[in-house]
Amino acid sequence: MATALVVGTGIAGLATALRLTRSAWDVVVLDHGKHHDPVPLRGPDLHAAKRLEALPYPLHYETRHSTVTALQPDRFGVTVAFNDHEDEWFDIVVCAQPCCEADRLPGLRLESWSRDHIALLYKAVQDTEIPLCAAELLADAFDIHSDDYAAFSWWETTLKPHSVRRAFTRVR
Repeated sequence: MATALVVGTGIAGLATALRLTRSAWDVVVLDHGKHHDPVPLRGPDLHAAKRLEALPYPLHYETRHSTVTALQPDRFGVTVAFNDHEDEWFDIVVCAQPCCEADRLPGLRLESWSRDHIALLYKAVQDTEIPLCAAELLADAFDIHSDDYAAFSWWETTLKPHSVRRAFTRVR
């Protein structure tokens, strides 16, 4: 079974975890909070979760309160170092919040939204302002493409036109 690490429990992170678990991925979600209560969903996030039929859908993923200290991509996935336990290997790492700062971690000079098996979902969300679409498209890409590189390429080319279109259609 494919494994994914999703960093961030905002709506983009939860939507990504939900879509990946529905596609038979084994998902670990990192929450930087200090409590072990479920993440409260309010306002637009609650509306989006209902639209995704995430409530009362049982989200089958493991939640941890750890911090990523380093990412080491290889040909097949990513070895992730944590602050509170041993390193683990994942097929993909999805950073759904900027506090992950994956692009600033040692040995990782990301020049676009993704490299090897790392997706900076928060960057796609920031640029396009369509977090649910970004999360769902990322999971769709892994369903459609058997090769991770092809999935990331498809995802980036699908989202980047939206960011360009939005830049020219914003009302100021």
